[in-house]
Amino acid sequence: MKKPLYLFLCFFIAFEIQALTPYEATYGLSVTSDLGKIQIGKAKYKLVVDDNDEFTFSSEAFTDSIWKSLYNYSRYERSIGSKIDDYINSHYYDLVEISKEGLEKNNKIRIYPKENYAIINSEQRRETTSKSILDELSVYLALSEDVQKNPNQDVFTYQVIDEKGIKQVNFKFEGIETVIIDNIEIESMKMTSPELELSLNLSRSFNFIPVIIYRVNKKNHFYLTLREFKELS
Repeated sequence: MKKPLYLFLCFFIAFEIQALTPYEATYGLSVTSDLGKIQIGKAKYKLVVDDNDEFTFSSEAFTDSIWKSLYNYSRYERSIGSKIDDYINSHYYDLVEISKEGLEKNNKIRIYPKENYAIINSEQRRETTSKSILDELSVYLALSEDVQKNPNQDVFTYQVIDEKGIKQVNFKFEGIETVIIDNIEIESMKMTSPELELSLNLSRSFNFIPVIIYRVNKKNHFYLTLREFKELS
């Protein structure tokens, strides 16, 4: 059942922690330019979870054909993982990113949390010591759970792997922010990560998934704005 965007609740009351809940969501993809913010495409996210808390989380973002000559951008991600001892762990991550200049990234990463190592693009081996190794997609799931478990915490720290290795990534709580989508006010928690050049507005009304995602990619500034949300059974 789809949730209307006007449904929101106050963050300052007690709430039950949401488990990993399967869902699919559609976002409008916009970019800032000299003409202002222009919607140039869309993005789709889908989370599938089984009874053993094993998940597949995927996303795709792409520009509409009419805008490809100016802003040809697409990004396809998939994260496969599970919850181990109450920690989100990624086991496999692939990413393909294409810009106007051509193929930017084509990564495949396998993570072995019990053996404490990861293999990047079938070549590089990285040792791991953290109980939880995440990728650029599954970190959304970890953050969503952690802001519910620790609502008074200001900074959330994760070990995130990419093609360069494992790095520490911080998300800082910037405060409660009211965002307006389709003329509807939605209360959200604004979180920023300087390491990922990313900011997220998480909404309790939508199981703490982002209602707005802001990402810097070289000279382009991309915005994803939630348009549709549906929980999956």
